[in-house]
Amino acid sequence: MVPTIQILVLLLVIVASVAVAAARLKVPPAILLVLTGVALALIPGLPTLELSPELVLLLVLPPVIYSSAVTMSWREFRFNIRPISLLAVGCVAFTTIAVAAVTHGLLGMPWSWVPLFPRRTSWRLSP
Repeated sequence: MVPTIQILVLLLVIVASVAVAAARLKVPPAILLVLTGVALALIPGLPTLELSPELVLLLVLPPVIYSSAVTMSWREFRFNIRPISLLAVGCVAFTTIAVAAVTHGLLGMPWSWVPLFPRRTSWRLSP
């Protein structure tokens, strides 16, 4: 238990120092934190620390999203709303079709099969 707490304290110190460095370099902190995480992951011999996905989704992700949302420029957001929307819808449509194609190809399921919805509400991609 003690080594785990020591690792967490060390990681908190690293995160704080990276945040200070990001402010001084005028770089978005999220980018510098990701690069630091990748660099730490590639150092051999460091102990592994496993976090549950629920912990990351509930405690790590909301502050990162909130800080990015607070510092966001609304003028730039309004200027880029069309490309953002087109990419969001396009990526969802592409992912849906790609998963359907892989499922159809690998598992031999019919195109009209949708696991989350009843048959009467599913879209049919082929006759």
